[in-house]
Amino acid sequence: MIIFAVIGASVLLMALLVSVAPLLGWFDRREGLEYRKPIEENIPVVGGAAVLGGMALASYLDPALLLPWPALLGAFLLGLIDDIRRGGLSPAVKLSGQITVATLLIVVPGPSFADIPSADLLTMAVVALVAMNAVNLFDHADGMAGTACCIALAPGGAGLAAAVGGYLPFNVFLRNRRTFRESVPLAMLGDSGTHLLGVAIAVTPGAAPLLLVPMLDAARVIISRTLRGQPFWEGDRTHLGNRLAGIGFGPISSSLVVTLLVSPPILIQMVTGG
Repeated sequence: MIIFAVIGASVLLMALLVSVAPLLGWFDRREGLEYRKPIEENIPVVGGAAVLGGMALASYLDPALLLPWPALLGAFLLGLIDDIRRGGLSPAVKLSGQITVATLLIVVPGPSFADIPSADLLTMAVVALVAMNAVNLFDHADGMAGTACCIALAPGGAGLAAAVGGYLPFNVFLRNRRTFRESVPLAMLGDSGTHLLGVAIAVTPGAAPLLLVPMLDAARVIISRTLRGQPFWEGDRTHLGNRLAGIGFGPISSSLVVTLLVSPPILIQMVTGG
């Protein structure tokens, strides 16, 4: 089946990328961000590349899977630059890049979207802009963004969900242990992964509404920062995953919480037959 082939390929690609990450320099950058990134280990941010490879295989095996490759590649490259550049991109440059990626959905959506009305493409572009930021902000703790996106993509894009599924073990289950209670993941999505998934969610039927929890969490954090007089784009450790970690939840239990929060719309749809 396509799903198993994509998961297998994504797992193999993850294992390869984790091993070559030191040569590529694909690590989570902490310079200037130590106040919200307390982990000192270099963690490979290769999840996005593995997910991209899984998506390419899913698209090859399933011709019915419609993907806007110019926007997907643009989102991945934008995030990759932010990942590997010392200090990352400035908020203004990053937002400009996101707007550019969203615009690609309108001007060069790719042959798969040739028959889609311009109004629908514009809607996808707006959703993509929101989703890129929502997924990026939700990737603040292990298992959070990956789990949410895997569930959100599953109903309308099983092959895409499988690509994310191959990444999840390296972020949730396979870990380097620091102490008896503390461990770090073998890999993270990175901005390359969160931006890529944001666009994928925007163009996958029925996926965007399932990101209500990440969007509500992002809205809560932004409002809270604004009320404290803090620039809303400056990261902190007040997200849902940070709160869960603060009360003792690990990556597995946090992933289960995300699953319980994101899944109800899918279950309701299955029960009602809608």
